[in-house]
Amino acid sequence: MNMKTISAKDAKNSFGSFLDSAQREPVMITKRDRPIGIFFSMQDIESLIQVSDSFKEEIRNGILAGVDDMEAGRVKEFSKDYANDLKARVRAKLENK
Repeated sequence: MNMKTISAKDAKNSFGSFLDSAQREPVMITKRDRPIGIFFSMQDIESLIQVSDSFKEEIRNGILAGVDDMEAGRVKEFSKDYANDLKARVRAKLENK
């Protein structure tokens, strides 16, 4: 991900411009050419929180589906052969996208 980079000194000297930039995209702040932080807008943070909550819900639903599968007997022993077959199917699916 490309993001705007600004030195701490420039951020201090042009704070208004720095804040305007951060409303459009995350801005990395450097000191002596080393990254020291990233400034995000509140909108960016709210979006990240929503994504995080969404992933938590997906993980929870996946676990519950797995428990349902176990209770219904729809499980397969995770053998080396099964793992190799699964890897091959996943790789084929990813390469076809």
